Amino acid sequence: MRSIIREFKDQEKKGILLVVSGPTCAGKDAAMRRLLKRSRNIFRLVTTNSRPKRTEEREGVDYYFISRKEFEDLIAKEAFFEWVEYRGHYRGTQKKHIREALASGKDVIWRIDVRGVKNVYKKVKKEIPFSAFVFIGEALSVIEERLKKRATENKKWGDWSRSRAKWELSQFRGFDYAVHNKQGKLKKTVEAIEAIIEAERKKVKDKK
Repeated sequence: MRSIIREFKDQEKKGILLVVSGPTCAGKDAAMRRLLKRSRNIFRLVTTNSRPKRTEEREGVDYYFISRKEFEDLIAKEAFFEWVEYRGHYRGTQKKHIREALASGKDVIWRIDVRGVKNVYKKVKKEIPFSAFVFIGEALSVIEERLKKRATENKKWGDWSRSRAKWELSQFRGFDYAVHNKQGKLKKTVEAIEAIIEAERKKVKDKK
């Protein structure tokens, strides 16, 4: 029978996959940057891209760069949790990169859009037991104000963005946790996410 001491020791080296999503202008990127800054044990998930590497980009930091043929071979092997083709190039999230980071005891943060969560939730939960899908949201009125402040926004794009944000805010039920990123309260938002990570770390996987 597994002892409690063994459980505690395993918790110390257990990596957690944190999937972060939410509507546009809800503060996802700000929260992610703060999390990465506060802890050396959290790493941003690096995705794979089939386009040529640009001069300023770094392999394994910005993307993992592979050829189109290599990417298609990996698709055939079901090596990705998700992938898309955009402007003639593939990009996606390899399962092995998540597993390698988690096996080393590191926590991994994966930023993905709300629609993408719907496509990967069941697959991730099946293959990565210690994973948490966190919805970061704000009041629609606050999001609308932030959208208005975007200098490059034209009216047509703004109407579309507000419509999309409203739909995204309604999708929180497809997540494990919902965190309110209140205006001016980013520190509390990040602390709430850190608490979620620790709660996941202390979950007991082996019930027997």
